[in-house]
This record gives sequence, C-alpha cells and structure tokens, in this order.
Amino acid sequence: MFKRKIILLALFIVSIFALLTYQSIQGERRILDFTLYPLKILEQSGSALLNILNQIPFLGKSYEERHLADRLSKCEEERIKYKEAALENERLRSILQLKSERVDYIAAAEVFARDPTNWFQILWINKGISSGIAKDMVAVTPLGLVGRINRIFNEKANIILITDINSSVAVRLGESRTEGIIEGSGDNKCYLKYISKDFDVAAGEIVITSGLDGIYPEGLLIGYVSSVDRDGGDVFQQIEVTPVQRLNTVEEVAILKR
Repeated sequence: MFKRKIILLALFIVSIFALLTYQSIQGERRILDFTLYPLKILEQSGSALLNILNQIPFLGKSYEERHLADRLSKCEEERIKYKEAALENERLRSILQLKSERVDYIAAAEVFARDPTNWFQILWINKGISSGIAKDMVAVTPLGLVGRINRIFNEKANIILITDINSSVAVRLGESRTEGIIEGSGDNKCYLKYISKDFDVAAGEIVITSGLDGIYPEGLLIGYVSSVDRDGGDVFQQIEVTPVQRLNTVEEVAILKR
C-alpha cells in the first residue's frame, strides 16, 4: 500500500513537471511571436514601399536596370575613346605619308596649345630644336599650308598661321598664274593683295605658294578664292581667300625645311 502511494506521488510530480515545462515552452513562443510581429509588419510595409518606388522613373530603378545603365555608360565611353583613337591614327598616317612624298620633310608634330594672347593665330607644337626644327620652317597638313615656325625652343615651338595679320605669303593663282601676296585678316580668312583690275580672277580659283618669298616652298595649296570685288579698291581688286585647311581644327602638322 505504501509503495503504491510512493508510485502515485512520483507520477504526480512527473505530471506537474511536464505541465510546467509545456507552459514554459508555450510562453516563450508567445513572447517570440509578439517580438517578431512588428518586424513582419515592417518587412511587409518596406516591400510595399519598394514596389511603389519601382514604379517611379529614376527613383525605383532595380539593381538590374542600374547595372545595365552602368554598362551602357561604360560602352559609350569606350566607343568615344575608340573613335578618337581611330581618327588620330588616320590623321597621323596622312601626316606621315608626306614623309615619303617630300624630300624637305623634317618631322611630324602635335599641336598641344594655342597662344592665349593670340588664340586663333598662334599654335604651339611639341617639337623644337632637338627634332631639327628651325625658325621659318613651314608647317603643313595633308590638306594644305598652315603657317611657319615663329618662336622655337629645345622641345617646343610656335607656328604663326597664314591667317595672322603679321603673315604674308607669295602666291600664284592656279589657273591664270597671276601672282600676288596673301595676307592674314586676323580671323579665319586671308586676302589676296596686289592683283590689278586688269586681270580676271574668278571665285573658286585655287591659290598656291609661288616660292618667290624665299620661305614657303613652291606649289603648296593654300585655299581658294571665295569672293572677288573688282570695284572695291582704287588700283587693285579686293580678293578674299578661304584656306583649304580649317586652321582652328589643326591637331597635327608636318614640318618642312625652307
């Protein structure tokens, strides 16, 4: 009888312990659920807000869209660099071709600056005395005459353009063979001086160097006659010449000796 009471007491204690353990577990779950509930609310609210932002241009771009935009931007940068390199190579090939065509070729040079005091009429190149360049040597491109070396240093020099007001070039008209002097106007054009009204000069006629000034070699193309005013002067015609080479776009030149 006593043993039965002991067994019943033991079973009662075990039951009480099991019940308390179960309630403890349930309480922890309720506490955990209570803690996670606000987090779930925030997560759902954040997802809803992100979905709204994704519908607004420039605010809600997805990662894939931003990644694609970055790739497109980099591709465009590479395309521009490739295009610039291709154009530079083409210009350099044209400049270097003069080396095989002319016995008076000295060197090819790159334009790296313009004179701030005379922006449109003075160019600086990255070659000088050390490259065999001397004062009054001639600068050309594959299209035509650019100017002559003015100031020179060991590793650089500047070029006075044919459009400078202090520039003058002895020239000859390509068809009539009439000779005169090209002087700069200070902008992107020149004027052909000392052509008598007795000579017929037509717009479009080409103008080349005559070599009579002792500086510029004979036969270099300068440009073409863009306008003729026979009545503008007292003795001579007023003739405007447009250089064939756009001098405000020159990036490389070839230097020719006198």
